[in-house]
Order: sequence, then structure tokens, then C-alpha cells
Amino acid sequence: MFNQMHKIEKIAYPLIALYVLVGMAIALVSPEYFTKVFAKEDGPVEWLTVLALVSSFVMCVHRVFTLRKSRNLVFLGVWSFLALLCFFAAGEEISWGQRIFNIESSEFFLQNNAQKETNLHNMIVEGKKVNKIIFSLVLGIALLTYLLVFTALYRRSDKFKNLCDYMGVPIAYWHQVIAWVLVALIVEGVIKHVSRSSELFESAAAFVFFLNIYLPFNGALFKLEK
Repeated sequence: MFNQMHKIEKIAYPLIALYVLVGMAIALVSPEYFTKVFAKEDGPVEWLTVLALVSSFVMCVHRVFTLRKSRNLVFLGVWSFLALLCFFAAGEEISWGQRIFNIESSEFFLQNNAQKETNLHNMIVEGKKVNKIIFSLVLGIALLTYLLVFTALYRRSDKFKNLCDYMGVPIAYWHQVIAWVLVALIVEGVIKHVSRSSELFESAAAFVFFLNIYLPFNGALFKLEK
């Protein structure tokens, strides 16, 4: 499995592991510092998350642009959707620059947003946070399906493989799936009791996501033929 890793991954994985370990150490030694400084809104963890998401967005746009003349519309549509997804996630993470530019929320968001900010993931609908319904439950199920079902079926079914290749779906290496699982188990298992611990998980997962789509198992699909 180690031999399958790209040289970038051999550098990135230890850095992600170090990042997670440092974050957990801070959370265990000083939960208050972790919550109010390290993982606070517009803090180091949040901006590292934004960095990973913006990097993914740029990479997706680059693929759409460089492959626009040699791939079908569905293929380009999938990567355009991924680009929009990364852009949306990055924007939501910083509430679309509201705190940076000191923009006041409209009356609608003041009344319906848990943090009184201009974003969707903290919206409250009928007393329930959208973040828990959509961004946690639905996204979690979709992610598990992609990582476990897609990764396995792509290797076992020629029909499924051909469909994914036609659509341009990036398929994960098993070591990337393991990285996702380890980040979730370690962070959520060790410091779940610490406020804003999910921010560290989201941040580390964002970097794994970047590796997943930048260096997929079917990476040959995303190279421009010479």
C-alpha cells in the first residue's frame, strides 16, 4: 500500500497526522485554549480548512479548463459540480467574508441562523440546525457511500468502472479511505467532548479530500493526452 502512494502523499500524510496530534494535544491539555483560540471562528484551524478547500476548488477548475476539449459534457459537469461544492464550502466556512469585512447580517439571518451569521449551514429550520440534518447526516451518508461502495465496486465491476470513467468520478485509493477513517476515529474518539472538536476533523478531512481528488486511483483519466 505504501508503494502505491504518490511522493506528495508520503509528505502530506505525516503532516496531516502531525496537525491532528498537535490539535488533540492542545484540546486535551487546554480545552479552553483549543475552543477560544486554536479552533475558534477565523482561527488557525478554520483558515487551514479554507486553504484546503480553495486548493481543491482551484484544482477542479484547472481540470475543467484543461480537459474541456477532450472530455464529454457529463465528465466536465461532474468536475464543475465539485468546483462549486468546494467554493461553497469555503465560503460557508468563513460566512462569505462577513466577519472579515465586518458586514452585519440581515434580519432574516439574525432570526433564523444559530450564530446570527450569513451562512446556510447554521440555519435553524423548525427548531433543528440544517448543519446536523444536511451537512452532517446526508453528507456523511454520501461520503461513506462514495468511499466504501464506489471504491469497492470500481475494482470489481467493469460496468460500474466504465460508468465512473465516463462521468469522470475520481475513485479513492484504499490508503486514502483509511486516512479518512483514521481522522474521523481519532479526532471524534479522543476529543469529541471538547467544544469545536469537529472543526479539527473537518480541517484534516479537507486536506485528505484534496489528496483524494488530486491523486485518485483512476488518475490517468485526468491527464491531458499529448
